[in-house]
Amino acid sequence: MLLRVSKRWASRHWSLKRNERIGDNWRERYATLCLHDKVWSNHMPYLPFPPTWPVFMPALKLADWLESYAHALELNVWASTRVVSVEPGTKGKKWTVKVVRGDGWERLFEVNHVVFALGFSSDTVRMPDIPCRDEFKGQVLHASKYRLATNHLGKKVVVVGACTSAHDICVDHVDHGIDVTMVQRSSTYVMSAENGIRILLDPLYSQNGPPVDFADRLNFSFPNAIVKLLHQRMTKIVAEADKDILDGLRKVGFKLNMGEDGSGILQLVWKKVGGYYIDVGASQMIIDGKIKLKADGHIARFTPTGLLFEDGSTLDADVIILATGYGEAREAYLQLLPADLHSAVQPIWGINEEGELNSVSREIGGRGPDAEKVAGLWSLLGTLAMCRFFSKHVALQIKAYQEGIFGERY
Repeated sequence: MLLRVSKRWASRHWSLKRNERIGDNWRERYATLCLHDKVWSNHMPYLPFPPTWPVFMPALKLADWLESYAHALELNVWASTRVVSVEPGTKGKKWTVKVVRGDGWERLFEVNHVVFALGFSSDTVRMPDIPCRDEFKGQVLHASKYRLATNHLGKKVVVVGACTSAHDICVDHVDHGIDVTMVQRSSTYVMSAENGIRILLDPLYSQNGPPVDFADRLNFSFPNAIVKLLHQRMTKIVAEADKDILDGLRKVGFKLNMGEDGSGILQLVWKKVGGYYIDVGASQMIIDGKIKLKADGHIARFTPTGLLFEDGSTLDADVIILATGYGEAREAYLQLLPADLHSAVQPIWGINEEGELNSVSREIGGRGPDAEKVAGLWSLLGTLAMCRFFSKHVALQIKAYQEGIFGERY
Protein backbone atom coordinates (compact mmCIF):
# COMPACT_ATOMS: atom_id res chain seq x y z
CA MET A 1 0.00 0.00 0.00
CA LEU A 2 3.03 2.21 0.37
CA LEU A 3 3.58 1.86 -3.37
CA ARG A 4 0.50 3.83 -4.34
CA VAL A 5 1.86 6.91 -2.54
CA SER A 6 5.44 6.42 -3.72
CA LYS A 7 4.21 6.07 -7.29
CA ARG A 8 2.07 9.17 -6.97
CA TRP A 9 5.12 11.17 -5.83
CA ALA A 10 7.32 9.80 -8.62
CA SER A 11 9.63 7.85 -6.32
CA ARG A 12 11.26 4.78 -7.85
CA HIS A 13 10.08 1.68 -6.08
CA TRP A 14 9.86 -2.09 -6.26
CA SER A 15 7.62 -4.46 -4.38
CA LEU A 16 9.17 -7.88 -3.97
CA LYS A 17 6.83 -10.84 -3.47
CA ARG A 18 8.09 -14.30 -2.60
CA ASN A 19 4.95 -16.01 -3.91
CA GLU A 20 4.19 -16.74 -7.54
CA ARG A 21 1.17 -14.43 -7.68
CA ILE A 22 0.09 -11.31 -5.84
CA GLY A 23 -2.37 -12.40 -3.15
CA ASP A 24 -0.97 -15.92 -2.74
CA ASN A 25 -0.36 -15.28 0.96
CA TRP A 26 -4.17 -15.29 1.22
CA ARG A 27 -4.79 -18.05 -1.33
CA GLU A 28 -2.50 -20.44 0.50
CA ARG A 29 -4.35 -20.29 3.81
CA TYR A 30 -7.22 -22.60 4.71
CA ALA A 31 -10.02 -22.45 2.15
CA THR A 32 -12.75 -21.18 4.51
CA LEU A 33 -10.76 -18.18 5.78
CA CYS A 34 -12.70 -14.91 5.83
CA LEU A 35 -11.88 -11.51 7.26
CA HIS A 36 -13.66 -11.00 10.57
CA ASP A 37 -13.94 -7.24 10.27
CA LYS A 38 -16.40 -5.65 7.89
CA VAL A 39 -15.65 -4.57 4.35
CA TRP A 40 -16.14 -0.86 5.11
CA SER A 41 -13.09 -0.80 7.37
CA ASN A 42 -10.97 -2.59 4.75
CA HIS A 43 -11.32 -0.31 1.71
CA MET A 44 -8.19 0.18 -0.37
CA PRO A 45 -6.93 3.66 -1.31
CA TYR A 46 -8.12 4.93 -4.70
CA LEU A 47 -10.12 1.77 -5.48
CA PRO A 48 -12.66 0.99 -2.73
CA PHE A 49 -14.44 -2.33 -2.82
CA PRO A 50 -17.68 -2.39 -4.86
CA PRO A 51 -20.96 -1.87 -2.96
CA THR A 52 -21.92 -5.46 -3.88
CA TRP A 53 -18.91 -6.87 -1.99
CA PRO A 54 -19.63 -9.31 0.89
CA VAL A 55 -19.58 -7.78 4.36
CA PHE A 56 -17.09 -10.37 5.62
CA MET A 57 -14.62 -10.85 2.79
CA PRO A 58 -13.44 -14.37 1.84
CA ALA A 59 -9.66 -14.62 1.66
CA LEU A 60 -9.74 -15.92 -1.92
CA LYS A 61 -11.79 -12.93 -3.01
CA LEU A 62 -9.35 -10.56 -1.32
CA ALA A 63 -6.42 -12.32 -3.02
CA ASP A 64 -7.89 -11.77 -6.48
CA TRP A 65 -8.71 -8.16 -5.63
CA LEU A 66 -5.12 -7.44 -4.55
CA GLU A 67 -3.83 -8.86 -7.82
CA SER A 68 -6.21 -6.79 -9.94
CA TYR A 69 -5.50 -3.74 -7.77
CA ALA A 70 -1.78 -3.94 -8.51
CA HIS A 71 -2.46 -4.28 -12.24
CA ALA A 72 -4.96 -1.41 -12.31
CA LEU A 73 -2.58 0.97 -10.53
CA GLU A 74 0.41 -0.27 -12.56
CA LEU A 75 2.45 -1.03 -9.48
CA ASN A 76 5.97 -2.29 -10.00
CA VAL A 77 5.75 -5.75 -8.43
CA TRP A 78 8.20 -8.60 -8.84
CA ALA A 79 6.59 -11.91 -7.92
CA SER A 80 8.49 -15.18 -7.37
CA THR A 81 11.28 -13.11 -5.84
CA ARG A 82 12.98 -14.08 -2.59
CA VAL A 83 14.83 -11.49 -0.53
CA VAL A 84 18.05 -13.13 0.63
CA SER A 85 19.54 -10.34 2.73
CA VAL A 86 19.42 -6.65 3.61
CA GLU A 87 22.87 -5.33 4.46
CA PRO A 88 24.59 -1.94 4.77
CA GLY A 89 25.17 -0.45 1.33
CA THR A 90 28.54 -0.15 -0.38
CA LYS A 91 27.80 2.11 -3.37
CA GLY A 92 26.69 5.38 -1.85
CA LYS A 93 23.30 4.09 -0.70
CA LYS A 94 22.36 3.01 2.81
CA TRP A 95 21.26 -0.52 2.01
CA THR A 96 22.03 -3.37 -0.36
CA VAL A 97 19.11 -5.74 -0.91
CA LYS A 98 20.02 -9.10 -2.44
CA VAL A 99 17.19 -10.94 -4.18
CA VAL A 100 16.84 -14.17 -6.16
CA ARG A 101 14.11 -14.46 -8.76
CA GLY A 102 12.21 -17.63 -9.55
CA ASP A 103 14.50 -18.51 -12.46
CA GLY A 104 17.58 -18.27 -10.23
CA TRP A 105 18.67 -14.83 -11.48
CA GLU A 106 20.26 -12.73 -8.71
CA ARG A 107 19.93 -8.97 -8.40
CA LEU A 108 21.33 -6.39 -5.99
CA PHE A 109 19.32 -3.26 -5.23
CA GLU A 110 21.20 -0.27 -3.80
CA VAL A 111 18.63 1.85 -1.96
CA ASN A 112 18.21 4.30 0.90
CA HIS A 113 14.91 2.92 2.19
CA VAL A 114 13.51 -0.59 2.65
CA VAL A 115 9.94 -1.15 3.84
CA PHE A 116 9.34 -4.54 5.46
CA ALA A 117 5.69 -5.46 4.84
CA LEU A 118 5.93 -8.97 6.27
CA GLY A 119 2.55 -9.44 7.91
CA PHE A 120 1.40 -9.58 11.51
CA SER A 121 4.10 -12.01 12.62
CA SER A 122 7.02 -14.07 11.35
CA ASP A 123 6.84 -17.22 9.23
CA THR A 124 8.20 -19.18 12.19
CA VAL A 125 5.41 -21.31 13.59
CA ARG A 126 4.95 -21.85 17.30
CA MET A 127 5.02 -25.57 17.92
CA PRO A 128 4.35 -26.54 21.54
CA ASP A 129 6.95 -28.87 23.00
CA ILE A 130 4.74 -31.88 23.66
CA PRO A 131 6.78 -34.98 24.52
CA CYS A 132 6.59 -38.33 22.72
CA ARG A 133 5.39 -36.98 19.38
CA ASP A 134 7.10 -39.85 17.56
CA GLU A 135 4.81 -42.31 19.37
CA PHE A 136 1.65 -40.87 17.80
CA LYS A 137 0.54 -42.97 14.82
CA GLY A 138 -1.64 -40.28 13.25
CA GLN A 139 -0.96 -37.02 11.46
CA VAL A 140 0.30 -33.84 13.20
CA LEU A 141 0.30 -30.51 11.38
CA HIS A 142 0.43 -26.83 12.22
CA ALA A 143 -2.56 -24.68 11.25
CA SER A 144 -0.36 -22.93 8.66
CA LYS A 145 -0.37 -26.20 6.68
CA TYR A 146 -4.10 -26.82 7.03
CA ARG A 147 -6.19 -26.42 3.87
CA LEU A 148 -9.42 -28.46 3.72
CA ALA A 149 -11.54 -30.42 6.19
CA THR A 150 -12.39 -32.84 3.38
CA ASN A 151 -8.84 -34.18 3.69
CA HIS A 152 -9.94 -35.66 7.04
CA LEU A 153 -13.27 -37.27 6.19
CA GLY A 154 -14.05 -40.20 8.44
CA LYS A 155 -11.33 -39.31 10.94
CA LYS A 156 -11.28 -37.96 14.48
CA VAL A 157 -9.66 -34.54 14.58
CA VAL A 158 -8.24 -32.62 17.55
CA VAL A 159 -7.44 -28.91 17.24
CA VAL A 160 -5.05 -27.56 19.90
CA GLY A 161 -5.75 -23.86 20.39
CA ALA A 162 -8.77 -21.67 21.03
CA CYS A 163 -8.34 -18.45 19.07
CA THR A 164 -9.32 -17.44 15.54
CA SER A 165 -7.68 -20.13 13.41
CA ALA A 166 -8.68 -22.89 15.82
CA HIS A 167 -12.34 -21.82 15.74
CA ASP A 168 -12.39 -21.50 11.94
CA ILE A 169 -10.80 -24.90 11.45
CA CYS A 170 -13.24 -26.54 13.87
CA VAL A 171 -16.21 -24.99 12.06
CA ASP A 172 -14.92 -26.30 8.73
CA HIS A 173 -14.80 -29.84 10.14
CA VAL A 174 -18.28 -29.62 11.66
CA ASP A 175 -19.67 -28.38 8.35
CA HIS A 176 -18.30 -31.54 6.73
CA GLY A 177 -19.63 -33.91 9.38
CA ILE A 178 -16.23 -34.65 10.91
CA ASP A 179 -15.73 -35.41 14.62
CA VAL A 180 -13.65 -32.51 15.98
CA THR A 181 -12.52 -31.53 19.49
CA MET A 182 -10.98 -28.22 20.51
CA VAL A 183 -8.30 -28.33 23.21
CA GLN A 184 -8.22 -25.02 25.06
CA ARG A 185 -5.01 -24.45 27.02
CA SER A 186 -5.63 -20.89 28.26
CA SER A 187 -8.48 -18.39 28.36
CA THR A 188 -9.69 -16.52 25.26
CA TYR A 189 -11.37 -13.17 24.75
CA VAL A 190 -14.54 -13.70 22.71
CA MET A 191 -16.88 -11.12 21.22
CA SER A 192 -19.40 -11.64 18.48
CA ALA A 193 -19.01 -10.01 15.09
CA GLU A 194 -22.72 -9.18 15.23
CA ASN A 195 -22.48 -7.15 18.42
CA GLY A 196 -18.77 -6.43 18.92
CA ILE A 197 -18.03 -5.07 15.46
CA ARG A 198 -21.33 -3.20 15.43
CA ILE A 199 -20.64 -1.45 18.73
CA LEU A 200 -16.92 -0.80 18.22
CA LEU A 201 -16.68 0.00 14.51
CA ASP A 202 -20.08 0.62 12.91
CA PRO A 203 -20.26 4.31 13.95
CA LEU A 204 -17.20 4.91 11.75
CA TYR A 205 -17.00 2.01 9.30
CA SER A 206 -20.38 0.90 7.98
CA GLN A 207 -22.61 1.22 4.95
CA ASN A 208 -23.97 4.53 6.22
CA GLY A 209 -20.78 5.69 7.95
CA PRO A 210 -18.72 8.77 7.11
CA PRO A 211 -16.14 8.84 4.28
CA VAL A 212 -13.32 6.45 5.08
CA ASP A 213 -10.64 9.18 5.13
CA PHE A 214 -12.56 11.08 7.78
CA ALA A 215 -13.26 7.89 9.73
CA ASP A 216 -9.56 7.03 9.70
CA ARG A 217 -8.48 10.42 11.01
CA LEU A 218 -11.02 10.22 13.81
CA ASN A 219 -10.27 6.59 14.63
CA PHE A 220 -6.50 7.06 14.88
CA SER A 221 -6.50 10.52 16.49
CA PHE A 222 -6.90 9.43 20.12
CA PRO A 223 -3.87 8.71 22.34
CA ASN A 224 -3.69 4.98 22.98
CA ALA A 225 -3.89 5.43 26.75
CA ILE A 226 -7.27 7.12 26.26
CA VAL A 227 -8.33 4.47 23.76
CA LYS A 228 -7.69 1.78 26.37
CA LEU A 229 -9.98 3.57 28.84
CA LEU A 230 -12.66 3.90 26.17
CA HIS A 231 -12.38 0.21 25.33
CA GLN A 232 -12.73 -0.78 28.97
CA ARG A 233 -16.11 0.92 28.88
CA MET A 234 -17.09 -0.44 25.48
CA THR A 235 -15.98 -3.99 26.34
CA LYS A 236 -18.57 -4.09 29.13
CA ILE A 237 -21.27 -2.98 26.68
CA VAL A 238 -20.21 -5.64 24.16
CA ALA A 239 -20.19 -8.33 26.86
CA GLU A 240 -23.72 -7.40 27.93
CA ALA A 241 -24.92 -7.63 24.33
CA ASP A 242 -23.16 -11.02 24.02
CA LYS A 243 -24.42 -12.26 27.40
CA ASP A 244 -26.25 -15.33 26.08
CA ILE A 245 -23.26 -16.56 24.09
CA LEU A 246 -20.75 -15.88 26.87
CA ASP A 247 -22.93 -17.53 29.52
CA GLY A 248 -23.37 -20.52 27.24
CA LEU A 249 -19.62 -20.85 26.74
CA ARG A 250 -18.96 -20.66 30.47
CA LYS A 251 -21.60 -23.32 31.09
CA VAL A 252 -19.77 -25.85 28.90
CA GLY A 253 -16.39 -24.99 30.46
CA PHE A 254 -14.91 -22.66 27.86
CA LYS A 255 -12.42 -20.34 29.60
CA LEU A 256 -13.03 -16.64 28.94
CA ASN A 257 -11.30 -13.39 29.78
CA MET A 258 -12.08 -9.72 29.19
CA GLY A 259 -8.71 -8.74 27.75
CA GLU A 260 -5.96 -6.82 29.52
CA ASP A 261 -7.48 -4.81 32.38
CA GLY A 262 -10.90 -5.45 30.89
CA SER A 263 -10.04 -3.60 27.66
CA GLY A 264 -11.23 -6.32 25.31
CA ILE A 265 -9.68 -6.99 21.94
CA LEU A 266 -7.55 -3.92 21.28
CA GLN A 267 -4.65 -4.47 23.69
CA LEU A 268 -4.56 -8.15 22.68
CA VAL A 269 -4.02 -7.12 19.06
CA TRP A 270 -1.36 -4.55 19.94
CA LYS A 271 0.57 -6.63 22.47
CA LYS A 272 -0.04 -10.29 21.63
CA VAL A 273 -1.35 -10.20 18.05
CA GLY A 274 -3.72 -12.92 19.21
CA GLY A 275 -5.56 -14.34 22.19
CA TYR A 276 -9.06 -13.55 20.89
CA TYR A 277 -11.87 -14.79 18.68
CA ILE A 278 -14.41 -12.63 16.85
CA ASP A 279 -17.33 -15.03 16.83
CA VAL A 280 -18.99 -15.73 13.50
CA GLY A 281 -20.73 -18.94 14.55
CA ALA A 282 -18.24 -21.27 16.23
CA SER A 283 -19.25 -20.30 19.76
CA GLN A 284 -22.78 -21.62 19.30
CA MET A 285 -21.33 -24.85 17.89
CA ILE A 286 -19.26 -25.22 21.06
CA ILE A 287 -22.33 -24.56 23.22
CA ASP A 288 -24.36 -27.08 21.24
CA GLY A 289 -21.62 -29.71 21.47
CA LYS A 290 -21.04 -29.84 17.71
CA ILE A 291 -17.49 -28.74 18.44
CA LYS A 292 -16.37 -30.85 21.37
CA LEU A 293 -14.34 -29.07 24.04
CA LYS A 294 -11.45 -30.22 26.23
CA ALA A 295 -10.48 -27.36 28.56
CA ASP A 296 -9.91 -29.05 31.91
CA GLY A 297 -6.28 -30.12 31.83
CA HIS A 298 -2.82 -29.48 30.41
CA ILE A 299 -1.35 -31.76 27.75
CA ALA A 300 1.25 -34.12 29.22
CA ARG A 301 2.38 -35.97 26.08
CA PHE A 302 1.40 -37.73 22.88
CA THR A 303 0.27 -41.34 23.00
CA PRO A 304 0.10 -43.79 20.08
CA THR A 305 -3.61 -42.98 19.72
CA GLY A 306 -3.81 -39.29 20.67
CA LEU A 307 -3.05 -37.15 23.71
CA LEU A 308 -2.56 -37.78 27.43
CA PHE A 309 -3.37 -34.97 29.86
CA GLU A 310 -1.80 -34.23 33.24
CA ASP A 311 -5.00 -35.24 35.05
CA GLY A 312 -4.74 -38.73 33.52
CA SER A 313 -7.49 -38.24 30.93
CA THR A 314 -6.89 -39.09 27.28
CA LEU A 315 -8.17 -37.90 23.93
CA ASP A 316 -8.08 -40.14 20.88
CA ALA A 317 -7.35 -38.64 17.47
CA ASP A 318 -6.35 -39.54 13.93
CA VAL A 319 -5.30 -35.96 13.13
CA ILE A 320 -3.96 -33.31 15.53
CA ILE A 321 -3.86 -29.73 14.24
CA LEU A 322 -1.76 -27.27 16.24
CA ALA A 323 -3.41 -23.84 15.95
CA THR A 324 -0.74 -22.42 18.23
CA GLY A 325 0.29 -19.25 16.40
CA TYR A 326 3.46 -17.81 14.93
CA GLY A 327 6.69 -16.28 16.16
CA GLU A 328 7.19 -12.59 16.89
CA ALA A 329 7.21 -10.20 13.93
CA ARG A 330 10.75 -9.08 14.85
CA GLU A 331 12.11 -12.53 14.01
CA ALA A 332 11.32 -12.03 10.32
CA TYR A 333 13.45 -8.86 10.24
CA LEU A 334 16.38 -10.53 11.98
CA GLN A 335 16.41 -13.32 9.41
CA LEU A 336 17.32 -10.78 6.70
CA LEU A 337 19.70 -8.49 8.60
CA PRO A 338 23.33 -9.20 9.59
CA ALA A 339 23.83 -10.32 13.18
CA ASP A 340 25.63 -7.15 14.24
CA LEU A 341 22.46 -5.13 13.56
CA HIS A 342 20.04 -7.36 15.49
CA SER A 343 20.36 -5.45 18.74
CA ALA A 344 19.37 -2.22 16.96
CA VAL A 345 15.97 -3.60 15.90
CA GLN A 346 13.33 -2.64 18.44
CA PRO A 347 10.25 -4.76 19.22
CA ILE A 348 7.62 -4.38 16.50
CA TRP A 349 4.37 -4.94 18.39
CA GLY A 350 3.79 -3.91 21.98
CA ILE A 351 3.35 -0.52 23.65
CA ASN A 352 6.26 1.80 24.45
CA GLU A 353 6.68 4.18 27.38
CA GLU A 354 4.61 6.85 25.61
CA GLY A 355 1.72 4.46 25.06
CA GLU A 356 2.37 4.15 21.32
CA LEU A 357 3.02 1.04 19.25
CA ASN A 358 6.73 0.20 19.33
CA SER A 359 7.78 -0.05 15.68
CA VAL A 360 4.57 -0.60 13.75
CA SER A 361 4.62 1.62 10.66
CA ARG A 362 7.82 3.42 11.61
CA GLU A 363 11.59 2.97 11.41
CA ILE A 364 12.48 -0.26 13.15
CA GLY A 365 15.26 1.32 15.22
CA GLY A 366 12.77 3.65 16.89
CA ARG A 367 14.52 5.88 19.40
CA GLY A 368 16.79 3.10 20.59
CA PRO A 369 20.49 3.77 21.25
CA ASP A 370 21.51 2.19 17.93
CA ALA A 371 18.66 3.59 15.82
CA GLU A 372 21.03 5.25 13.36
CA LYS A 373 22.47 1.85 12.41
CA VAL A 374 19.11 0.81 10.93
CA ALA A 375 17.93 4.20 9.67
CA GLY A 376 15.93 3.80 6.48
CA LEU A 377 14.48 0.41 7.45
CA TRP A 378 10.73 0.63 8.00
CA SER A 379 7.91 -1.66 9.06
CA LEU A 380 4.41 -1.60 7.64
CA LEU A 381 1.95 -4.10 9.05
CA GLY A 382 -1.37 -4.53 10.79
CA THR A 383 -4.97 -4.63 9.63
CA LEU A 384 -5.96 -3.32 6.21
CA ALA A 385 -7.31 -0.22 7.95
CA MET A 386 -4.01 0.37 9.75
CA CYS A 387 -1.99 -0.10 6.56
CA ARG A 388 -4.31 2.18 4.60
CA PHE A 389 -3.87 5.00 7.12
CA PHE A 390 -0.25 4.64 8.19
CA SER A 391 1.21 3.84 4.75
CA LYS A 392 0.75 7.48 3.84
CA HIS A 393 2.62 8.60 6.95
CA VAL A 394 5.52 6.26 6.20
CA ALA A 395 5.64 7.42 2.58
CA LEU A 396 5.57 11.09 3.61
CA GLN A 397 8.57 10.55 5.87
CA ILE A 398 10.50 8.76 3.13
CA LYS A 399 9.70 11.56 0.71
CA ALA A 400 10.87 14.12 3.28
CA TYR A 401 14.17 12.26 3.62
CA GLN A 402 14.58 12.24 -0.16
CA GLU A 403 13.94 15.97 -0.40
CA GLY A 404 16.30 16.74 2.50
CA ILE A 405 13.58 18.39 4.60
CA PHE A 406 12.98 15.74 7.24
CA GLY A 407 14.64 17.61 10.10
CA GLU A 408 14.82 15.87 13.48
CA ARG A 409 12.31 13.78 15.37
CA TYR A 410 10.90 15.38 18.47
